[in-house]
Amino acid sequence: MDKEELTVIRKFEHIEHCLKKQVEAHVSNQFENIHFVHRSLPEIDKDEIDLTVEFLGRKFDYPVMIAGMTGGTKRSQLAGKINKTLAKAAQELNIPMGVGSQRAMVRKPETWESYYVRDVAPDVFLIGNLGAPQFAENMPNRYGVEEALRAVETIQADALAIHMNPLQESVQPEGDTQYRGVLKALAELKNGLPYPIIAKETGAGVSMEVAIRLESIGIDAIDVGGLGGTSWSGVEYYRAKDERSKNLALKFWDWGIPTALSVAEVRYATRLPIIATGGIRDGIMIAKALALGANLAGVALPLLKPAVKGDVEGVIKILQRYIDELRNTMFLVGARNIEELRKVPLVVTGFAREWLEQRIDLWEFLKNRKL
Repeated sequence: MDKEELTVIRKFEHIEHCLKKQVEAHVSNQFENIHFVHRSLPEIDKDEIDLTVEFLGRKFDYPVMIAGMTGGTKRSQLAGKINKTLAKAAQELNIPMGVGSQRAMVRKPETWESYYVRDVAPDVFLIGNLGAPQFAENMPNRYGVEEALRAVETIQADALAIHMNPLQESVQPEGDTQYRGVLKALAELKNGLPYPIIAKETGAGVSMEVAIRLESIGIDAIDVGGLGGTSWSGVEYYRAKDERSKNLALKFWDWGIPTALSVAEVRYATRLPIIATGGIRDGIMIAKALALGANLAGVALPLLKPAVKGDVEGVIKILQRYIDELRNTMFLVGARNIEELRKVPLVVTGFAREWLEQRIDLWEFLKNRKL
């Protein structure tokens, strides 16, 4: 069995473990240490709150997106069902969505239909997905503009996410741990690809140092993919076939930068649009992410169970609950829109304060969180 066939099998195993096992981080994404100050006189009407947001040239009804999850598994019909279900929900709500890694599709073109959603979501802002290691200088058959174009254009996507997952790859026995030269390759890709590129972490967060380097080469946006949601080291723990591999994955289960802190670092250091993913589980968290400077908040794991059943209304119900909670939070702090939400007072306590005081000028950041 070659490496690409193993990739297809591995992707199905990832879905199974996410559905059946406890795969989330044991530590928080630190939003509990970010506090709003209640406003007894909001001086706005709740029904005048505007939740629309612009991102990469498109306007969306809500500052929420469906994060990429799957595609190209050994049971491609299941992956296709999941993606089409999510896409129908995204189409109805007018929010963006991503697909899972398209590495399987690049090497096994017959799996392309598991990523294709234009037949059910003609207007959705769709984000393709390839892995950073595939662009590394020491990677055999390394990717370039040709593969990136194939990933985007085969599924008629609007942008491409390059997922950075060194943690997952490092604990995976068959993982790709070549990362040398990726930044240079991304700079070349940016120059040759006529689509926006989003640099996307997958559960361990983006530091301000990395964000600055990504901004310097022209990357269009960053999905922080912070610690506090699905742990891909945790997922690999369940996949491990021997005690040595299990021990390594378990040790790094909670490695990374918590989502709230990653959003703060990236916003402090850059002017790039930010997607906050990593344990987003309610609308109050979404409000906090936006108040810290994110443009969108991404949701994945909570939507997987209804999506695997083809339950479009179930996906929408979860997202609508988050949206209702977001709107209510904004009313209680007197914010008419996302721009005003970035100006409301925030109080940072506990570990979040300790981290941010050592990493950034926290007081200056809290005074100015706008783009």
